[in-house]
Amino acid sequence: MPHIRLITRGDDCGSNHTANVAIREAFQHGTLKNTSLMVPCAAIEEAAEMLAAEKALCCGLHCTITAEWDRVSWGPVLDPARVPALVDDHGHFMQSTHALHERQVPVEQVMAELQAQLNRARALGFDVRYADQHMGFGWIAEGLEEAIDAWCHREGILNARHYGGRLPDAQAEGDPVEQLIARLDAAPSGQYLIVGHPAYDNEEMRALGHEGVAGSTIGPDRDWQRRFFTDPRILAYCATHDVVPIRYDEAEPSR
Repeated sequence: MPHIRLITRGDDCGSNHTANVAIREAFQHGTLKNTSLMVPCAAIEEAAEMLAAEKALCCGLHCTITAEWDRVSWGPVLDPARVPALVDDHGHFMQSTHALHERQVPVEQVMAELQAQLNRARALGFDVRYADQHMGFGWIAEGLEEAIDAWCHREGILNARHYGGRLPDAQAEGDPVEQLIARLDAAPSGQYLIVGHPAYDNEEMRALGHEGVAGSTIGPDRDWQRRFFTDPRILAYCATHDVVPIRYDEAEPSR
């Protein structure tokens, strides 16, 4: 068995052009084995053209019912009139999970939208193997996590919340890649998960942002997250320390 089996996941595929290109690079030239699709977003059709035919890439549904940025928004795949509790007066998703919780969102509306997102992903040619949650919204309504579990089972996809393993913290100086290597170096043998949002530091990424995080920090931060999968130091470490990147459908459920 490998020393470390590492589920490598890149989120926000389809969110914009920059993310799509960076995820393709991380898959084709790096360690990325899984990508999570933001189906309600503007660049999902481009993502399908670029990546749906890449059978070695494990694609998942990044279940999305929030739109956190101030200047970039999106709404449901369904007609907003069918999921009124999920949207604002403009038909866009709310910015936070707390806002949804305060609205007492019906589980039925969430699940209807998630089904529509899955259906669209499949119609675009993606072979969806798993589902995860954008901004971790499963807590907003009683019974929602259980409903998502049952839905994943019916649809024949894995629920990503049951797969993973957090790398241990490790003290390390240097840049974020060196810090990631230190965490890998400190990890006992086993299965772990790393999640990044691969992108480049450009105007499209810096147009994002909200009160809690400035766009000027998002571009550099997500460029580093791309390097988690593509930096030559990471590639060399995995090759020389028996670290094997894996897909969700190759992983074992967490205990």
